[in-house]
Amino acid sequence: MRITAFLQLLLPVLALAQPDSAILKRGEYLAIAGDCSACHRNPDNGHPFSGGYRISSPLGDIMATNITPSRVNGIGNYSLADFRRVMREGRRRDGSYLYPAMPYTAFASLTDEDIAALYAWFMTGVPAEDHQVPATQLPFPFSVRTMMAFWNALFLSPQPLTSGSAEAIGEARGEYLVKTLGHCGSCHTPRNLLMAEKSGGFLRGGEVGSWQAPDLTQARLYAWSESELASYLKTGSLPGKAVAAGEMATVVENSFSRLTESDRRSVARYLLTLGHAPDDARALPPPSPPAIASFETGPSAILDGAISGEAMSGAQLYNAACASCHGAQGEGSRDAPQTFPRLTGTSAVLNASPANLIMTVAEGVDRTTAAGHAFMPAFSSQMSSAELARLLNYVSTQFGTADRHISEEQVNHTLRHPRHSPWLQRAPWAGAGLLALLIFLAVWRYRSHKRSQHESTSL
Repeated sequence: MRITAFLQLLLPVLALAQPDSAILKRGEYLAIAGDCSACHRNPDNGHPFSGGYRISSPLGDIMATNITPSRVNGIGNYSLADFRRVMREGRRRDGSYLYPAMPYTAFASLTDEDIAALYAWFMTGVPAEDHQVPATQLPFPFSVRTMMAFWNALFLSPQPLTSGSAEAIGEARGEYLVKTLGHCGSCHTPRNLLMAEKSGGFLRGGEVGSWQAPDLTQARLYAWSESELASYLKTGSLPGKAVAAGEMATVVENSFSRLTESDRRSVARYLLTLGHAPDDARALPPPSPPAIASFETGPSAILDGAISGEAMSGAQLYNAACASCHGAQGEGSRDAPQTFPRLTGTSAVLNASPANLIMTVAEGVDRTTAAGHAFMPAFSSQMSSAELARLLNYVSTQFGTADRHISEEQVNHTLRHPRHSPWLQRAPWAGAGLLALLIFLAVWRYRSHKRSQHESTSL
């Protein structure tokens, strides 16, 4: 009996000892499409899957786990069934629950074939690393992982999807990538009080720390062609329309830029089916050239005054820090494709919320794709909040909408946006109230489901 049990444990290992090279290649590609390395990377040594990266959430920092095939601290002891349960149910091998920082609500709709290919890749194509990741420490009651059972009962509803053809461009393939591996809804869908994606709000815009993940169903997308959107996903830049910065830059660099052209086109084609195009969609008129006098800093009696930005206007700050790259009129560089992008008409400048414009200028851009290295320095360490406000206000009103001003108060609020939700962390009663609400809603949903089943049986 012991020999039989030993052989049963050994069979999965033997089956993966020499996996099919095509399956391994597919699994590696799916891991790229899922951007697994973005969260599971080791910030100390750069290993893409050995864990330790801190994921900020409203409840506190969640530590991304080691997903290398290490039998000590990784997933080396996971069977395919264990791995499938992680992806579909958000539960580890020991049965404990994961927090939805792991987007299993999206991965739950992956096909069996794709989950099997991912498993083969992680078990045999990734080198094991025995890196021990510190345990996640959230405040009570969120530290009680069992509460996730009630959360899952309310919000884990896998949507049956077909993977579509990876070789052909099609809406079905694009929908599959967007809703599963791309888990675009994790950032671009608004969240409810219980931190779940709002039903009926898919891709209608969300918050990622201080950044605003834009509404992907809104009209602006219809000013983009399929090829333009696919090009943006490949390079992170679409002159005159958008530049990827912050988390989106990371997604482009590590995931979208490494997909096949057909998959990028499929994603673009699907996104362009969402929402409705406006009747009055039209391009913005070119900006009026600013008066030369508005750029001139003029002489200063002392050196400090000459090099200080405290007395400069927004136009003068733009001329000193930005115009050499982006042009005096925000037209960008004159080469093709543009090395330094145009500002006029771009999404960050036109967005009703100034958050992304503020964050892009404050944090800069550092993105590397096959198209090259895109870099802009971070100005938050070079300018005061008052200087940033004057600069940003000039950019917004000159290259975007004339009456959309940016104040120093808005700049400070955006830059000081808390990574966590202090009222949830510092008020245990609030967390306990949410837990009670979660249990009540889960029980109510369960009873409603049973009642509807009984009524349908009676009929």
